[in-house]
Amino acid sequence: MPAMFNRSKRRFRPILLIVFVFFILFVFSSGFGSKREHRLAPYPLEELATNLIGKVKIRADWKPSGVDERLYADLSEPIVRQAVAWQEASGRIIDPFVKTETPTATARFVGALAGLILRGRCLDLADRCRRALTAAAEDLASADRKPLPGAEFYTKELVLGYLALKDKTEKETLERWRRLLGGFVPEKNYGIVLGKLPPSELHNYTTFALAGEMFKKQQGIADNRAFIEDHLATQISRFTPFGMYRDPANPMTYDAVPRMNLSLLLYFGFDGPGRKELAEFLRRGALTMLLTMSTTGESPFGGRSNQQNFSEATAALIFEFEAAKYKRQGNPLLAGVFKRAARLSALSVRRWLELRPVRFIKNEFPPESQHGRQKSYGYYGVYSLLIASQFGFAGLVADPSIEERPVPFESGAYAFALDDDFHKVFASCSGYHLEIDTRADLHYDATGLGRLHKAGVPTETALSTPIVASPEYLVSTRESRRNVAVGPGWEENGRVHWLADCSAEIGAVEFRPLIEKPETIKFGLSYQGLPGGARIVETYELGRDGITVKDEMFGSAKGLLVQIPLLLTDGNHTSRIEAGKNFFKVSYQGHVYRVVCLEPSGATACSEDFPAPNRNGVYKVGVFRTAGKSMTYRLSLD
Repeated sequence: MPAMFNRSKRRFRPILLIVFVFFILFVFSSGFGSKREHRLAPYPLEELATNLIGKVKIRADWKPSGVDERLYADLSEPIVRQAVAWQEASGRIIDPFVKTETPTATARFVGALAGLILRGRCLDLADRCRRALTAAAEDLASADRKPLPGAEFYTKELVLGYLALKDKTEKETLERWRRLLGGFVPEKNYGIVLGKLPPSELHNYTTFALAGEMFKKQQGIADNRAFIEDHLATQISRFTPFGMYRDPANPMTYDAVPRMNLSLLLYFGFDGPGRKELAEFLRRGALTMLLTMSTTGESPFGGRSNQQNFSEATAALIFEFEAAKYKRQGNPLLAGVFKRAARLSALSVRRWLELRPVRFIKNEFPPESQHGRQKSYGYYGVYSLLIASQFGFAGLVADPSIEERPVPFESGAYAFALDDDFHKVFASCSGYHLEIDTRADLHYDATGLGRLHKAGVPTETALSTPIVASPEYLVSTRESRRNVAVGPGWEENGRVHWLADCSAEIGAVEFRPLIEKPETIKFGLSYQGLPGGARIVETYELGRDGITVKDEMFGSAKGLLVQIPLLLTDGNHTSRIEAGKNFFKVSYQGHVYRVVCLEPSGATACSEDFPAPNRNGVYKVGVFRTAGKSMTYRLSLD
């Protein structure tokens, strides 16, 4: 028996060897167990971006922004100087409204002030920066023994402080900082890392750690290369073919923030495994971001941390990184497009940052009201300092020699849809811009037309983000009775259903481009599987006269309605609202928003009796109603 068994083993050894070889080939060809580059799916917006940017024509009336990189410091310095009053003798930053040191606030003060010191500004505050850096660095160094919420966020801010102060600080303090920042083990001191969580749960926090650790390496403080490579490998799968980053629930803000951190990873010199694939995703993500930008310069709405003014500072940083990259690659056209996008982003929030005190959210409510702040985080102190910190990094990566070129919405017209991960439609034409959420996260947004902007008009005048009945952010008035976006409702057995209330139950959404000309964009949207068995077909047409929408309802419903948010106040300015048989008119800060029902002639207009707040202000809700199944209306801004 043993002899027969041995002969059988010898007979099967070649077969086992062949099987083993094929298994190894399969493993490596599939990418498992390796950090090789993967073949990427085509970029869905490649042709659109190429056509829009490659055919840029500078109109006779086009003008550069007239600003330069000093804008970043000009906007940041008042934020930092008002924060000086919040600093304790120990160096820590105490939030002025919740009266405690909130997570990351002290580190963000360091980053914000360091960015200014590097520009030769706020040199009188250098000692305050030293004290804050020491306090925050001690917290970070001891995080393995005393867990530090958001430890990953500290490192890049503190290393920027080290960079800004290393020629202005005595040797003993510098050595102490180097020991504190370079002596800890990232896997122990950070919370969102391998060993503590599975790869699938490593999200935007991890990208902060990557940027910070690479910055430490660049400055010769520590070389945690294995940590960087291992953790970057967990992040690549979070990108969509559009180059967008999937954070939990896919908020638009936290598509941008990780891409910002990973752009800094490359800026600080990362050249290890995964770099080529990451660079391609960042290229795509920046182009997508360029196309989703409003004609006012604002970043898209969608999900948590939205309408915070740090979003545009984040965009400016990404766009400056891309501009400098394209300049190095010998592509002055793209470099100029991204340079202008960076400046337009920063200029779009200037009106709130020039108020005293600075507003960190896109409204003019008193900051102590905290109107628009996330319920569980997003405190005034840290999130205002975050604006200044992001602008500081934008100035760090910027190449001031690049000349501006028109961005896509200035030289063309377009409409496109994102994939199911981000479920948005964008269109820009003749100065108008719209954003539609086709399957909203109802904690923050409502399904339907949630943004209508026009260049030169305050963004809250029509609508900048939808209204929700149970927001995961603070408001200073009663919450809305229902979710509200511009869009239809339908009556079924005595009950009104609103598209704005629908999300996961929507069966299917189809986007259909219809007309694309320099001064006209037309597209269709259809929603199937709606409550009551309804199907809604919408047709949007954008042009110089505004946006014309036709809503058609299919199914057994007996009446069609359309709801329109109408601004009452942004917390400071109030509007005047007029209503007629078939129209609504809002007069606000010298501008006029008109909504007119064009068909059917028998449609009626009325107003709801409840306030409807979002992060930007408080609205009332106008409603058009018809017994039929079709309605056409026009929205315009002047």
